[in-house]
Amino acid sequence: MADPQAELESLRKEREEKVKQIAEKRKQVEDLRRKRAQRMAQQEAAAKAGGEWVAGDGKNKSVDALVAEILGGRVIEAAAIQKLAPKPQQQHAKDTAEAEQRRSRLQEEYKLGVVSLEPQEQEVYERSVQTDLSGEIKGSKSTDVLSTTAASMSKYAKGNVLQQVAKQAEKARLRAVRPDAADDIKPGMRTIRAQNATGEEQGEEKAPEIQEMPQEEKERIMNRPDFKGFFSRATLLVERTLGAQEWDVATDWGTKGTKDNAGEGQELMKHVDDFTEEKWSKMRPVTDVRFSPHRKEHFLAAYGQRANPAATDPDGCMCVWNLAMKSRPELTFSSPSPVLSANFHTFDEALFYGGTYAGGIMLWDARARSGPVLRTPLSAKGHTHPVTALQQVGTQNATNLATASNDGRLCVWSLAMLNLPQETIDLKNETKNRRDFAIMTLSFPENETNVLYAGAEDGSICQVHLHGSKVGVAEMYDGHDGPVAGLDMHPHQADANQSGEAVNLDVAVSASFDWSIKVWMVKQFQQPVLSLDAYEDYVYDVKWHPNHPGAFAAVDGEGHVDLWNLNQSIESPVVRCEGPNSRKLALNRCSWSNDGRRLATGDSEGTVSVYGVDQSVYHPRTADFVQFNERARGFQPIVQRASRDSAYGDHGRYAPSSRAEGGARDLGAAR
Repeated sequence: MADPQAELESLRKEREEKVKQIAEKRKQVEDLRRKRAQRMAQQEAAAKAGGEWVAGDGKNKSVDALVAEILGGRVIEAAAIQKLAPKPQQQHAKDTAEAEQRRSRLQEEYKLGVVSLEPQEQEVYERSVQTDLSGEIKGSKSTDVLSTTAASMSKYAKGNVLQQVAKQAEKARLRAVRPDAADDIKPGMRTIRAQNATGEEQGEEKAPEIQEMPQEEKERIMNRPDFKGFFSRATLLVERTLGAQEWDVATDWGTKGTKDNAGEGQELMKHVDDFTEEKWSKMRPVTDVRFSPHRKEHFLAAYGQRANPAATDPDGCMCVWNLAMKSRPELTFSSPSPVLSANFHTFDEALFYGGTYAGGIMLWDARARSGPVLRTPLSAKGHTHPVTALQQVGTQNATNLATASNDGRLCVWSLAMLNLPQETIDLKNETKNRRDFAIMTLSFPENETNVLYAGAEDGSICQVHLHGSKVGVAEMYDGHDGPVAGLDMHPHQADANQSGEAVNLDVAVSASFDWSIKVWMVKQFQQPVLSLDAYEDYVYDVKWHPNHPGAFAAVDGEGHVDLWNLNQSIESPVVRCEGPNSRKLALNRCSWSNDGRRLATGDSEGTVSVYGVDQSVYHPRTADFVQFNERARGFQPIVQRASRDSAYGDHGRYAPSSRAEGGARDLGAAR
């Protein structure tokens, strides 16, 4: 290791040498400055002396004598030298005169005409005044002023400055038309038009014509992926903006929705728009519809397989729609199998998940390609049958996805790892010789992650525990004579306690193929408390309204969209709507928006219809909660009728209406 003292000594020596070098350079600079001052003094003295010195004087030899010696001994007179090289004062005067002349010409070129316009008198017309149609202004000074201005401006229009301005304007115009041609513009390519005193036009060179791009070049550019992406994004923004101006979901139809006025009741809900697209959704059954929890204008629709698919058609797909665009979806995702259920990720707006007919769980990302970014493999621990229902539960830091298939298997997944489920539960119906519980729908109560309710193909509903000492089926509920296609838990469990009493309602509503809707109080009774038999076809789905305590929507196989309000009637819906087309297509799914203003339904041919509801529905009063709470406390289970054998081999069911009996027989014959 080097000695620090030696290093400091070497650095000190280097510094002293550099200081000496700098001092020497400064001394040299001073010498040069001194010599320069002496030389300038000598030149000044010689200039003052001029030609007055004598040529033969050895002590005061002038510049003239030096020049004479160079020229061969001839002596040149001072006058001749002055003619050849004028004195500095004369040269300075000459340069000053030339500069003044150039400055005067420059000022002339930039001089503009300045005219002061006098204010024009305001003419006041009356009925008695006759207007002169010749267009000449008589008795006004403005004509003379304008003519004087035009004459003065025409004088300067021929100047170089205006021509330069015209050239710059022509360059800007060509740059806007063809950016790569701005550098090719040459002076004089296009001149301004001006008229001389006799009215004749000056010559003009026309700008080069803009050539049209060949068709092959157009097709090549339009087929480029980057151009397609740009064009799709730009048109998407334009359509979204134009559609947002037309959509008015807050329209007030001037009704309060009272049940005493049938005309007002019809305006509680009305059809607004249909959403369909030729390539992705047309002639595909809509298997699921969900509104986004992040953006109120977005909703998704899952689609099954076409009846006659083309070779390039995917087996299933999922589209994200915007309420402002009804002609095309905002995002499209493909699937190798028909998608039976789908939903938005609760905590990430760019992620979507779905269950397929082949038993796989797909995860799509809006930032990636149209195909799934994650999928579950085919394994014995996962699903091997169609995934008919799914729901995300938990918090942002601990969220899980619960899925169910029609073989009775219930799986709990982590959305960050879909290779194996965290929990696998095989549900069995203990009352039917441990028969597989073929799940068609499921629903979690509000703020619940352990207990869920599921509806099965045999018409039964069960309560399932995911964790704890009793995992699996905990309670059974019988009431339907056909498959339970829709089940939804009441979203207002906390609002039911507004009266001050500790009452836990846990109200559920279910829809079935037995042409009926049933209301349950799952914590108190194992039988339904209401049976709504107002249908003549399968009831495919039912959903509670997110804001109104007593309202829910239902869709059936005849294309009816019904709005029920249990505070007003338990016999018939308060509003029944149909699509604008004459065809009565089966409606498979329905879903409310988070604010309760819109209802989306999907039919069997790929059309998603959106309905708007009145303010009295999505903004209920406090009295509506009190009334529903009082009515719910008075609910009692339906009295069991004589036991009979249903089409599904069940005993001890609650007898439906005659239409339901006929539907059950038809369904049993079909099976």
